[in-house]
Amino acid sequence: MPKICIVIPCYDEEDRLPVKEFNNFLTASDSVFFYFVNDGSNDNTSEILNNLHKNWAEETRVLNLSHNSGKAEAVRRGVLESLNWKDFDYVGYFDADLSTPLYEIQFLFDHINQKEAYQMAFGSRVKRIGARVERNAVRHYPSRILATLIGMSLKLPVYDTQCGAKLMKAGIIPEIFKMPFISRWFFDVEIFARIIRIFGLKTSLNIMIEVPLRQWIDTPGSKIRPTYLFKAPLELLKIHLAYQRKNE
Repeated sequence: MPKICIVIPCYDEEDRLPVKEFNNFLTASDSVFFYFVNDGSNDNTSEILNNLHKNWAEETRVLNLSHNSGKAEAVRRGVLESLNWKDFDYVGYFDADLSTPLYEIQFLFDHINQKEAYQMAFGSRVKRIGARVERNAVRHYPSRILATLIGMSLKLPVYDTQCGAKLMKAGIIPEIFKMPFISRWFFDVEIFARIIRIFGLKTSLNIMIEVPLRQWIDTPGSKIRPTYLFKAPLELLKIHLAYQRKNE
């Protein structure tokens, strides 16, 4: 199996980081590596990550940011730094609470590997028979409205841009992540917008695959406050206008 690096952005994850799951996964895997980014945490996240790294010195790296920069910048820094660590074939990112289980890394890889043209596989939280997808209703329904707006803005038939489980071929990473994102939380939308800007809309439809996850369980303690959903349309408009200008 090709070498895969998964970036894990962490901010005050002392009580949520499932260290045992990472240990178990690393024991069983020899081709997946983890790059943890401690985004200026105020708790013991740094100590927990450093201890994990001591046990898995070859399979993990820890980047400690001096101050909280937001998930977007933490992911961006981690993804770019991972390319300086090893010669990875694929780089992606998962949320630190592992709402998406680590075994879904293989699932994403199996899909992106189906066709040579695919450059990104991304998870989708579709509640359906045969899958265990548990979402907070308070966030889910407003999120579906936002997802519709996002799809219209991008002109892509995408169901879920915001799922924190994505895997990309390493070759497209530098161009997509070289510039800071506009949004701290809706940077996923910007990733799609940048892919469209680089490859064009028609080609973009053929180089990405949306993968309905087999499991995704909402974990308490999200850093995104419910009130942020009311600010989201304005932020999405800001992103839309910015990338519309860039594409003209």
